[in-house]
Amino acid sequence: MLLTKSRIFLYFCLSFILGVALASFFFIFYLVSGIFLIGAIIIIIISWPACIDTPARSDAASSGEHSDAGGRKNWVWVVAGFCLIFLVLGVWRFQSRNIISENNVSRFNDKGKIAFAGVISQEPEIKMENQRIVVEVVKINRVGGIVDGKILITVPKYPRYEYGDELKIEGKLKAPSNFEDVSTGLRVDYKNYLAKDEIYSTIYYPQIEIIGRGKGNKIMNLLFKIKSLFEDKLKIIFPEPQASLADGLLLGEKATFPKTLTDNFSAVGITHIIALSGFNITIIAESLRRVFDKFLLPRQYSFWAIAAIIVGFVVMTGASASVVRAGVMGILIVLARRIGRLYNIRNALVLAAVLMVYFNPKILRFDLGFQLSFLATLGLVYLSPLLEKYFQWLPEKFDLRGIGMATISAQVAVLPLLLFSFGKLSLIAPVANLLVLPIVPLSMLIIFISALIGFAWIKLGVLAGWLAWLLLSYQIKIAEILSKIPFASWNVKINWLVLFAMYAILLLAASKLYQIKKAEFH
Repeated sequence: MLLTKSRIFLYFCLSFILGVALASFFFIFYLVSGIFLIGAIIIIIISWPACIDTPARSDAASSGEHSDAGGRKNWVWVVAGFCLIFLVLGVWRFQSRNIISENNVSRFNDKGKIAFAGVISQEPEIKMENQRIVVEVVKINRVGGIVDGKILITVPKYPRYEYGDELKIEGKLKAPSNFEDVSTGLRVDYKNYLAKDEIYSTIYYPQIEIIGRGKGNKIMNLLFKIKSLFEDKLKIIFPEPQASLADGLLLGEKATFPKTLTDNFSAVGITHIIALSGFNITIIAESLRRVFDKFLLPRQYSFWAIAAIIVGFVVMTGASASVVRAGVMGILIVLARRIGRLYNIRNALVLAAVLMVYFNPKILRFDLGFQLSFLATLGLVYLSPLLEKYFQWLPEKFDLRGIGMATISAQVAVLPLLLFSFGKLSLIAPVANLLVLPIVPLSMLIIFISALIGFAWIKLGVLAGWLAWLLLSYQIKIAEILSKIPFASWNVKINWLVLFAMYAILLLAASKLYQIKKAEFH
């Protein structure tokens, strides 16, 4: 196998990710990792002089003159040494983020009632029965010196709190604890789920007093105000449950979703359309690309139009870390299709993963949204072309064939992880997605335009939203009808071994399909 510069770069990136993954499962003593690091440096020093006269091949020269076998072998050892270095760096990066500061507020966990002041650092998460707010601690009345850290606080649904509110809070800090999900029977690693966002303390229903407003970042304050105004207009323009669905499609909000609607969407496998996850945005981005390419814009302009739309949604929803990651995945998908060469996008995808994991190494194992984002993206980029000839039976009208192929590819890629995480298999999901996804981009566009018109004249906004109401009603009805089909969804729990076995089978199948396609091409 030729060691091209592109392939070497890929190996370095994958080594770093592997190091982070290993450290997330096992504690590796610094002495052990240090020994491996020294060993890697020795391997490079010994092998490097013999490589001077036989440089690694560039991509452009990969089909030209051959280097001698000894030179290639030495380069393999040099690359292996650097891969080991990047693996150790990945281990150290994860373990460095796993150390809790001595000044962290979590040192007061389970030590009785305390009073402190803090600022809401994220947009409050509104639930059906309560709301959850993340507070960045400013000061605690019992100690002097520096105290920092975040606290997740569960409070009643009313009064409503906003990003940037400064609060005086009195209650008992508790360390997060894991629990069993009643609906799936699966154990939820809640402690590590919060730890990925550096939250190590929780409080349930404390005493709260608002002592200030607008203390957060000015730009974020403005973004959340714009989002809130959009939500208000949607509630006026659309009745329920269409208003909740419009809010979910446009802004990823599910707080006001009726339980029956949530259950129906979950049963038929289309919940992803109302969550601004990477899974959702990658599919929506692919759908928009196909629509733009076919009906609206020349191919050379569609990429920039879709990228602008994705960036707009990310900004309008508050630009949280998870949504930014989802937006990056969506843009990379469109870029892959625009380039038309999967080889060129491979390293871009891996580099994006490395950068995201570097900034927050805990997302690799403990952030399901991050995992689904990359798996869905890989499915769309690599599986979709391999499955193309098996979807000829789908009509091209409304681009059903392309959307169906993209949807199935993404669903196949994430299915094992979804079964492992939620234990539910939707047998009707492919049909539901084929019936719903083609109209999602159009629905989002009309909803957005209706809300904009509503700012100028609400009655005209209601009139403009009539078509969107029809599309929203259609989606709700499809979910309702399909969810009533017997055995539409099954409870299927799988463990780690089955998860890895399923992905191994998927890789083997993809490899076989690639060989078949390559043989047909030649």
